[in-house]
This record gives sequence, structure tokens and C-alpha cells, in this order.
Amino acid sequence: MEGEIKIYSKMVENRWPKADLGRTANWSNGRAQATSDVRINQKILFTFHNVKSLPLERIILQYWRQVKTTTGYRLLSCSGNPFAISPVNQRLWKYRLRCTKYYYCVDEIPNDSMMIVGAPPARAFKNFFPEVVLDLRVHIGTPLVDLALECELTCFMMLPVFQGIMPVGVIEVSARHPAHLVVMFNELKQELKRVSLSCSPPFAFMKPCKSIPGDFMLAKSEAANALKVAFESHALTLAQVWTPYEAHRGRMLLGKVKTSCIGKSADKALVSRFYRYFPYLPFKNGEGLAGRTLQTRQSHLCRDIYNLSYNTGILAALSANAKCTTCFVLCLRSSHTGEVDYAFEFFWPKTRNHLVMMEALLLTLREHLPSFKYTSGGQLGDELHVLDVHNPVSPIKISPSETTGMNIDGQSESTDINNPVGEDEDEEDDDDDLNIVAAYKVDCRQFFLPSSTTFEILVENIRHEFELSPADRYKIEYQVLPGEWYGLTDCTSLKSCISSYQASKNIDHIKLHVLPV
Repeated sequence: MEGEIKIYSKMVENRWPKADLGRTANWSNGRAQATSDVRINQKILFTFHNVKSLPLERIILQYWRQVKTTTGYRLLSCSGNPFAISPVNQRLWKYRLRCTKYYYCVDEIPNDSMMIVGAPPARAFKNFFPEVVLDLRVHIGTPLVDLALECELTCFMMLPVFQGIMPVGVIEVSARHPAHLVVMFNELKQELKRVSLSCSPPFAFMKPCKSIPGDFMLAKSEAANALKVAFESHALTLAQVWTPYEAHRGRMLLGKVKTSCIGKSADKALVSRFYRYFPYLPFKNGEGLAGRTLQTRQSHLCRDIYNLSYNTGILAALSANAKCTTCFVLCLRSSHTGEVDYAFEFFWPKTRNHLVMMEALLLTLREHLPSFKYTSGGQLGDELHVLDVHNPVSPIKISPSETTGMNIDGQSESTDINNPVGEDEDEEDDDDDLNIVAAYKVDCRQFFLPSSTTFEILVENIRHEFELSPADRYKIEYQVLPGEWYGLTDCTSLKSCISSYQASKNIDHIKLHVLPV
């Protein structure tokens, strides 16, 4: 058949072209910059160079530096600043080149088609806190978002970069999988510290509200003990207590009184370090449900925070990493501190029965929080009305009894009694897990296909990536071991190739060689 790719299954000499397959850091210093900006760019380049996690995944790192217009307005630009991508991923290069033509406006300025106003990078710079967007589709129509989605980037995190007490720019982490954001954050934080930069404001200058009366330390100690017991007794993913802190830069903050975070496995330890790094959150941004609960003094429940429309702050990344999509927040007061409100926030996997969990938590808290009551004045354990954010017109009535929670490990049909934390829910969807790097002559291209792909779809993608003519003939080989190449001729040989890739613990991508016949 004309245009068919002919394949010859045999061992061949390795003629793979030389190419950098991992993510590499770059900085083309083509524009005149102040000495201080040059030094910061050198530090950012060093940081990007040392971030080694997930090198072949669809991830781009870019530094957006503050620049000023002739009239004094502040902008963020990535042109002429460090970035890091995989050189063989042409789609990320396309996205990078488009970004260099745009500016993010920190201050309101007259309309300009190449200036983006009110976007997360500018908010991260102004508010001093990271901005997280788990689903870029909510911003469709924004100049760079449409291209990002086309280039298979579906989420991002914007990290303000501090030198001293003031931000100097923003690091963009755009990725395909939301679960990768926390991994990249932890490594960026570590590498920035090595070059005397930071991605958080100077927390040492922030203090609890000066108006807190009584014994705050006594209330804090009691809350911390109750949190620890609740976390361990009910196998929670995350438990936190927040209270309002004094205004910072004209806005109220939430200060973390105490956190009990997820377990000890390596992936969960990454999430643990991430959340313990942020003892403060901007109150008006409504991080999680804590902000809303403190504003309304009404208990809230969300059974799916991943799909919550305002799940865009720092805590948003939790639902993408720990699969704990249920969140329950109580607003309580302690007799030790008068009318100060505390938000007790609990997260657990969606496989749990939320009614049983809330009742069991209330009984545990009643036993270990003797000085705390509902903000209405009622005692912990009394009947409680909880606002379900997915059905706000019908509050949930909770009436704990002493028999509640006796069998909380087997609460729902989908929960394994021997796996109360729902760890089977932590498995990432693997229908898009073929990381392919193909070589043709001296060029390499990276692309991704679902594991269920067919041979015909693979061939079409190869032709598209290298702009090959359907009239020409080629053969495709895949590498099993260094120096050992086998012909890829049909769906049967493709299945063998995929099986070898999935079974190997040392191979992070499928290597293909495209040769003219």
C-alpha cells in the first residue's frame, strides 16, 4: 500500500542521534538588564539546573521578572529570563516562544493586546503567596491558556520569588499532571534556598491578632492534642486548625495553629513538607473552606474539593496529590480566648462515608476539647447543621451518638476494611502513561500516547511530529536494551514494546528509531 510504513524486525546498529533527553535549563541574556537582575537570573538558572525531578514529563519552568514601564507601571516578563524544558518536546518550545511575547500586568494599565491583566502570576506577585490552578480549562479564552492546553499543559502553580522581604518575580510551573506540582515545589524551594532566595514571605514578621485575649497558648495546646488524637484515631489524610492573624499588606491572614499531616510513605512525605511550609494563608482568597467557615461561622462540608470552583489556592494541590477529596470544617471558640474563632479542618478520601466520619470526629473532639464550643454556644457533640457546598439549600443535620464510629473503617461499600485510608485511590490514572522519544536522522521528538494506543495511531503521530510525507516509506525500531533494537511492525509488536516499557523499573521512556527504507 502506497505510503505504508514498512518495518523490518531485526537487530540493528545503534545509530541514535546525540540529544539531551532530560529537562535542561537555559538563559539567553540578549536584553540589557540591571546588575541586580542579572545576578538574580544567574541564581534562578542555577535553581532550574538543579531541579531534577520528572525530567521527561510535560513540565515547563519559567521565570517572570518584574519590569517597569516608562510611566512606572509594573509588569512581569519571561523574555530573556531563565527557563527549563525538555529539548525534545517541541510543544513546550512552542508554548515558551509564545510566552516571551506577553506581559502580565501587576498594576492596572491601559489595554494592550500583549498585556494580560488580573491573571494568577500577577496575583502571586502582589499577594506574596503561590497561586494554583488545577484545571486550566476554567480560564479558556485567555491568550496563553488556550495554547497551554493545546500543548498538553493542564495545570500550573505560580511561585513568588523573594530576595529579602520583597518579591522580585514569579516562577511558573506548568504541567500535565496536577500531582507533579507539589513535587516540583519542594525541589524548587530547596534549590532557591541554596542561592539565598525564597518562595515565601518572611513569616517571622507575622503574629497572631493582637486582640486575642486570655491564654492563647493554652487553647493552642488543647487544639494540638485533639488534632493528634483525631488524626490517628480516624486515619485522616490531613487535619489543621486555623485562626485569623493580624493584617499583612492590607489584608487579613489565616494563621495555622497546628497541623497533623499524612503518613510516612515517600510520596505522602512530599505533600507533608509542602503543607507544613505554609503556616499562613491569605484570608480573602478563601483557601479551602476554612476562610468561608470563619467568615460565616457555619460548618462546611465539601465531598469533592478537586472539582470545587474556588479550589484554586495553595490547598488546592492537596486534592490532586493525596486523593482526599472530602473536606469538613468546624468553627469553634475556646473559653481560654473569648470570642476568637478557630477553624478545625479535616480531609479524608472520598471512599469514606462522610456522615459517619463527621459524627465520629465530633465525639472525639468533644472528649479532647473541653474548653471549646460551637460559635453558637452549643456544646460539642450537640446537634449540628453543616452546609454542604454542593447542595447549600439543604444543610446536613449531624446528631452524634455514643455508638458512632465503632465501625468507621468499613463505612462504605467501596472501602476495604484493611485499607481504611483508601490508599488504592492514590493510584494515578495510567491511561496516558506512554512517554515516547523518537529519533529521525538528527532530530528527536517527544510525545505522549495512552497505553491503549494502536499501531496506526503511533505511526500517524510519528509522521506528524517529523512532518513526514505519506508517500515515503520508513521502518520503525524500538530499543529493549542498549544496543538491542527490534522492529515495530504491527499492533502485536507494539504490545510487546509497551509491555517491556511497563515492566521495567529502569526505563522512563520508550525509545523509537525511524529510518527511511
